[in-house]
Parts: sequence; C-alpha cells; structure tokens
Amino acid sequence: MRVSIVTLFPELFESPLATSLLGKARTAGLVEVDFVNPRDFTTDRHRTVDDAPYGGGPGMVMKPEPLVAAIERASAPAGDEGGAAHRILLSPAGAPLDQRRVRELAALPHLVLVCGRYEGIDDRVARLAIDEELSLGDFVLSGGEIAALALIDAVARLVPGVLGDCASTEEESFSDGVTLEYPQYTRPPEFRGLAVPDTLLAGHHERVRTWRRREALRRTAARRPDLLRRGALVGADLALAAGDPAILPASRVTLLLAHYPVLDRTGAEVTSSVTNLDIHDIARSAATYGLAGTIAITPVALQREKIAHIIETWLEEMAALAVGSAPGHRGHALSAVDVRSSIEEVLAELAAGHGGAPPLVIATSARLHTGVGVPPTLGYEQLRRVLAEVTPGRPIALLLGTGHGLADRAISLADYMLAPVSGHPTFNHLSVRSAAAVILDRLFGTGA
Repeated sequence: MRVSIVTLFPELFESPLATSLLGKARTAGLVEVDFVNPRDFTTDRHRTVDDAPYGGGPGMVMKPEPLVAAIERASAPAGDEGGAAHRILLSPAGAPLDQRRVRELAALPHLVLVCGRYEGIDDRVARLAIDEELSLGDFVLSGGEIAALALIDAVARLVPGVLGDCASTEEESFSDGVTLEYPQYTRPPEFRGLAVPDTLLAGHHERVRTWRRREALRRTAARRPDLLRRGALVGADLALAAGDPAILPASRVTLLLAHYPVLDRTGAEVTSSVTNLDIHDIARSAATYGLAGTIAITPVALQREKIAHIIETWLEEMAALAVGSAPGHRGHALSAVDVRSSIEEVLAELAAGHGGAPPLVIATSARLHTGVGVPPTLGYEQLRRVLAEVTPGRPIALLLGTGHGLADRAISLADYMLAPVSGHPTFNHLSVRSAAAVILDRLFGTGA
C-alpha cells in the first residue's frame, strides 16, 4: 500500500511513522509513505498558501492553486502502480470514519491524504480534487495531520503482513460492526482485590467464547448502545441477549397504559374508556421491542373485565390453532398484558418483584411540562444513557396516558419526563398507540 500525504508540516509525521508497527511496516515495504508540500507549488517569493476568505470572517483559507497542484502531484502513479489514487480530505465536516470504511480503504493500492489547516480549504479544491471527506468525530483539531496519522495507523494494521496474528483484528472493537471488544485479562489472577473471572481460568474454550461474546454485548450496550441499534441481533447473539437487561434494557421495562388519572379536553381529571385497538397495538409494539410487559390501569371493574376478556380471547384462539410456537400470533403479545386498578399498585408490585428496588418511572406527554414539582425532562438520547446506567435489578416503568394525557398527580410519581413526540409545530395529537410505537422505536429500535 502507498500513502501520499499532502501537508504543510511533514515533520509532524516523522516520529509516529518511524516507530512500532508503522515503522516495521515501512521497513518491510508493506506500507510506503511519501509527502507533498503545497508550498512547493507556489509562485511568489513568500510561498503563500493561504488568503483571506471572501465575505469576511476570521482566519485564513488555503488557496486552491497550490493545493490542487500538490494533490495532483501526490496522485500521480509511481512505477508500475495500478489503480487510480483515492483522494481523502481530513475534515470535521466529513463523514464519520468507522471500521467498515477502514477495511474498505485498506484494500486500495494508493491513498492520498490531504491535511487542511487554518480555517479550512477553498471549497473548489474539494469539488475538483477530492474523492471523499472523512472525520474522526465531532471535534476540531488544529489541522488534518493528526487525523491522517490515525487513519494511516488504522488502515495499515489491516494490510496483510503488518500484524503477526491476523486473528488479532477479527475480535477487536467494531470488527463485526456491532460490538466493542470484550474485557481482557492477564496474570496475576488477582490484583488489588479484583479477580479474573472464573470462566477464563477454567480453560473450557466454548464457555470462554460464550463469556467473551456476552461481555462484548454488555459492554457495547453500556458504552455504545448506538452500535447495537444499527442492526437487529440474530442467531447466537439474540439467544445471549434474550432476557439480559444489561444488553437489552427494554427487557426490564414495563409499559403502563394509564386510563386514570388522565385529563379530558377541558383539563378535568377523568377516567378514560378502554379500547380494543389500544390494547392490541400497544401490546404488539411492546412485544416487538422486547419489553417485560404491558399493564393497563383503570379503577373501573367492568373495564378491567373487558381487558381480561380481550386477552383471554386471543390466548384461547392461539391454543385452539396450536400455534403456540408461532411468534407472529397476536396471542404472544397479549399474553404479556395485565391489568391493575392504580398506578401506585403497579409500582408497588414492580418493587416487590425486584427485591424492593423502586422502579425508575418515566412519564410521557404530548406537551412540555414546566414548573415546580415537575420531573426533569429528558430527550431520547439522554434517556437512553440513563437507562443504560440504571442499577442492575431495578425495574423501569414507562408511563403513558390515554385521553388528553396524564393528570399532574400521575406525573408527580415519575422520576423523569420524556420530551414530547413532535413533528408539525401546530398539530401534536397522536393517538396513544401511535405515540407508544414511536417512543419505543426511538428508545429501543435498531435504527435500521
């Protein structure tokens, strides 16, 4: 592999490229690195490479003439090199670099890395001489050189022969696009009161493999849940994750569908009527996203009987059709539905079923609540972080209101409010079953 670096400061690369794996790879001829300085393509005696931006503003912008000329020189083939150079601008405005893209770049014969400086480069350079813009993340560096070094290191590790053990790259973080790497341990078996997990000391290879995969999933769920949302877990991963709240926090969440105390259109506190559609659709959404269950809440005995009848009807049909093993039957979702007379009753039962740990209660509303006594409002990203940090064994209750939303005294039971689902600014009145589906997808969906 050949890497050509277009930079005003080639001296920044000297030490990193001469040491460790990169130094060995260059010595062995596995990775070739050369430099092109835009100053060598200037025409004035000051070797000027920047100028003031059109339209005014702070700082200076790299001029297009010397930079494009430098890129064209760097892109020229060397010897019998085959294939056109792939020209990359390192920029905070670029697409995020990930391991999938690193693997793709490692298969290319020639990369040209363009390092910007100052306030950036003239945009015409990107349009004329750049194939791709990449970013290391949502932060700003003084220039593209450090980002280029990171990219070279990531790509070079995947060039055949650079690493002694090819398997080293197969179990690393992001190697499968889904998980971080599992925790690693070495001697001694105990250090300052912390012991190596027994599974790793026992020598049973299959149990070690299972432990490592489960811990990789747990670590990813805790630190980078966004990775797990990129695609659905399947096969062995799904079996490991099923029922493990450390991997799938939805499995410790119970959805509470409150028909009391809620508001009517005048703002009066009322008990709303149970509907078949709400029970069916919310149960199916809860099952789809792996929640522990759904509990409908109403103080009206006849309404509770109606819900019980709905559940019983579908369970009887599932039994009569002998489709108990068919996951798509509605009876599976409705089997996880229960009914109680008050929110307080449900919260007490959840606590009792989890060793006395009080549930973390998240209330929802179609409008933003403010004022004294109102729980803090969290956005979806904030709530996902909170859920990932909830103490193991503590249940979570997601509280939704029917009618025109939860009454204030129901909201007062919550630890947090979830920011309203919003779209068009002048109309925000989703049905509770639609809102439930949106909320569950934003919290627990794969994003695929």
